[in-house]
Amino acid sequence: MNLFVLSARALHSSVSWDPVFELENLVVRTCNAELLIPSAHNLLLWSSGLYPSISRIVHKAIKSTTGFYKLPDLPKLSNKPNVLLLIGISGAELELLSSIPKWRERFDVVIAYIFDSWEPAIYSKNVSRLDHLFVALPEVIDELKQRFGIPVSLINFGADVLAQGSCQLKRSLDLTSFGRIPEQYDRAFFNEFNQPGSEQIYYSSTPRTGEVFPKLPYEKRKDEKDTLQLFHILRNSKITLAFDTLYPGMRKFPYSFITLRWYYGAATGGAIVGKRPTTPLADELLNWEDATIELPDDPQKSVELIKELLQDEVRLHSIYKRNYVESLARHDWRLRIQSMFETVQIPLPHLLHEELLQLKMLHEKMVLPKQILEK
Repeated sequence: MNLFVLSARALHSSVSWDPVFELENLVVRTCNAELLIPSAHNLLLWSSGLYPSISRIVHKAIKSTTGFYKLPDLPKLSNKPNVLLLIGISGAELELLSSIPKWRERFDVVIAYIFDSWEPAIYSKNVSRLDHLFVALPEVIDELKQRFGIPVSLINFGADVLAQGSCQLKRSLDLTSFGRIPEQYDRAFFNEFNQPGSEQIYYSSTPRTGEVFPKLPYEKRKDEKDTLQLFHILRNSKITLAFDTLYPGMRKFPYSFITLRWYYGAATGGAIVGKRPTTPLADELLNWEDATIELPDDPQKSVELIKELLQDEVRLHSIYKRNYVESLARHDWRLRIQSMFETVQIPLPHLLHEELLQLKMLHEKMVLPKQILEK
């Protein structure tokens, strides 16, 4: 099998895209895949500076003539099955497939994994020619199947637990937030923990400015460094904050779902405190003891809850290990890749298989002492 990953990393750079590129890199490494990186046509770059009304007209003309994207170095295919994978934030990213002339004829299997999979109206028309579409939201599956006439399956988010996970006890940051949280909580935590005389630290990560059509190539940007730094911060955090996508004050989403921060937080061990996702999937995927700890609606009462939790080292240390162990068993990205491949009957590459075994062995090593004590 020859596996190719079609990436938008020459077109976008932001913290929203960092997890996409992280997953791409993992697929490339564990599956011996070749990365394909289209760039924008010069006309598209030029039109991005026009007034929106004019830009829309120009975009239609570009799409019907040269197309938005170009890929000068086309993939070299062989007699083996040739598989193409695209990972994107929204269905609009499927337009990237058009950067490969006759892409459907060139590849035996073409699959895509879309993170924010609602809004079927914005999907590229290329979607109807996919062999399989994977999404992270079960509520939209039936609609997408009916609308596009293709198989659609659920693949939940995950984290690189094997490489980045931890249950270390020594942690220097008391409370950490990354991404959006309701402003009233952020203000209450800052006023309590980040003032002179406070013995606790509240660290709030500030995202870098996003870029469309970034000037530097991926290897020279901060994308990967920011991802690695985020994981290091989380490994050293006693508590991380996360809120349901439907909670007031959060970015507007049409559904409750388990976003990446829940998986990142669990993989790195810290107690996840906030407002638990109300999606029924939470009862299946975050169903162990203290997987999430609910905050009161009153931010000041939430401050008191967190202060009490920080004093309870026995409970925190149990959470660190339990979150890490459950993530090893259930929420590593390698398990998600395995599910995708098995769904479309693609054989597992050797290195991916080896690292899945490493996950299993590490998990068994972590739970073995408990099993011995119970005998």
